[in-house]
Amino acid sequence: MKSTVHIEYIVGVKYPEWDEHTCYAPAKEYPEFFGKNILGDLSGQNEVYDMVRNTFLGLGMDREHFGTKEWNPFRDLIAAGQTVLVKPNMVCHKNGNASFGLDCLVTHPSLVRAVLDYVALALDGSGRIILADAPVQSCDFGILVKELHYDRLVEHFRQKGITVELMDLRQLEEAYLKTTYEGAGFRDKSKEIVVNMGEDSAFCDGKTEENTAGKLRITNYLPEYMEEYHKKSVHKYAVADAVLQAAVIINLPKPKTHRKAGMTASLKNMVGCVAKKECLPHHTQGSKKECGDEYLEKSLFKKWRTKLEEKNDRLIAKGGKKSKAIGFLQILLYKAAKLRQADQYTEGSWYGNDTLWRTICDICRIVMYADKNGVMQKERQRKMLILADMIVAGEGEGPLCPRPKQVGMLVGGWEQIAADEIIASLMGFLPEKFPAVAKAGYGKTYRLPQSEPTVSSNDAALCGKTLQEIRGTVSPFIPTDGWKEWLEDSV
Repeated sequence: MKSTVHIEYIVGVKYPEWDEHTCYAPAKEYPEFFGKNILGDLSGQNEVYDMVRNTFLGLGMDREHFGTKEWNPFRDLIAAGQTVLVKPNMVCHKNGNASFGLDCLVTHPSLVRAVLDYVALALDGSGRIILADAPVQSCDFGILVKELHYDRLVEHFRQKGITVELMDLRQLEEAYLKTTYEGAGFRDKSKEIVVNMGEDSAFCDGKTEENTAGKLRITNYLPEYMEEYHKKSVHKYAVADAVLQAAVIINLPKPKTHRKAGMTASLKNMVGCVAKKECLPHHTQGSKKECGDEYLEKSLFKKWRTKLEEKNDRLIAKGGKKSKAIGFLQILLYKAAKLRQADQYTEGSWYGNDTLWRTICDICRIVMYADKNGVMQKERQRKMLILADMIVAGEGEGPLCPRPKQVGMLVGGWEQIAADEIIASLMGFLPEKFPAVAKAGYGKTYRLPQSEPTVSSNDAALCGKTLQEIRGTVSPFIPTDGWKEWLEDSV
C-alpha cells in the first residue's frame, strides 16, 4: 500500500506580516468563499495561504470541484455537526535562544488561519472548532496568545459568527505541580480522561517494563507522580477530553530537531494532547548498563547530580525555593564528570533514549483508537490530516532552543509515519534512525498505519521521488549535540 504525501515548495517564501485588519487573510477571495461570511478584509500578499490551498489540491481533496464555488477540500474529511481539533505546535512563548525567535519554534499562525477558514467552510455553522495545545509546563500561554495574535484571530472569527475555542490543554501551568493554572480564560473547559494502555503499551516490550519499573522520569516532576501512571501492566495517560471528543484532528506540526526524540514532526506533535505532564515518561533513570537511558556510561558524578536535582524538585514542590547550594554542587559534579571524560549526555538527551519514543507511540495510538470515554477500540475513532509547517523549520538544540532553518515547504499527508519519513528525509536523515518513526507501525493490538509514501509536489523535480531521492533537496539539518554521532552517517 502507498500513502500520498504532498510537498508544496517555493524557494524563498516568507510568512506574511501581521495586519490587525486582515488577520492573515488571503490576497484574493477564492471562488469557494463567494457568498460566505468567512474571509473578511483581504491582505496584500499571502503566499502561505496559497500554499495551504495547493497542498489540499495536491492531496486530491475534492479535486473535481476545484476552482468552483462548490470546492470544499474537507468534504470527505469533515461532516456537519462534528467536533474538529486544530492542533498546532505551541510549545512555548519564547525560544530558549532569544536571538532565534518564534518562527522556528511554533507553527506559524498564518498557516493556522488558512486551515480554520476551510474548517469553518466545511462545518457551515454547525459543529465545534477547537484550537488547542498543551505546551511545556513553563510556557505562559497568555503571552504566547498575544505574541502570535491568536486572541485577535479568534475575535475575527467571532465577528463572523464563527466560534473558535482557543484552549490551553494543560491542567497545571508551572513546573513541580505546585500551581493550579487559571489560564486567563484559555484553560480547557473540560477535564482530562485517563486512558490505560495496559499491556498494549509500548513499554510492555520484552523486559522493558521490568527494567524501567520505578525509574521512568520527566524532568522537574517527582518520581512518585510518574509511578501513579506507570507500573506493572498499567500505563496510563491523562488525555485532554477536548481531544477525545474530536471526530477529526488537523495535525499542524513544526518540524524540528529534538534533543530526546531526534526529531519532532506529526508523531511527536500528539504529545501536546496530554493534559498532565507527570504521566509522560521522557527518560529512564541511570546509564545503559543499569537499564536506563539517562546517559551512556555509569557515572557516580551524574548519579549524584540527578539525586540533587530531585532534591531541589522536592523543595519546590513543598512550596520552597531552589537551593543555591544544591545548584552549586550540581555544577561541580557536572564539571567533575567532564574532567573524567565521561559522556556528556544528560536527562536522556541523546540518541540512546529508549523511553520517549514509547511514550510517543502510546499517545498516538490513544489519539487514534480511544473513544470519547477513553476506552480503546479496535477500530479507528477519528480521522487526521497532517500539514507540517516547514516554511521555516528548526535545527540545532530543539525543541526549545532551535535555530531557524529556511526551507520553504509545507508537507501534507494522511498518515503520520509516511509524513514523518518524508520530513526526516527532507532534513537529510534516514527515517529509520528515529525510533518513533521506525517503530510506530508495530504493536500488539494497536498500531499506526504504515504505508510506503508516494510524493506529489508542485515541484516536478520532487514528484514520484523515493525517500532516498528527496534527501538533499535542501541542505542537511544540524542535529542536536546528543544525536550528531548517531545521525552523522545519515547526512
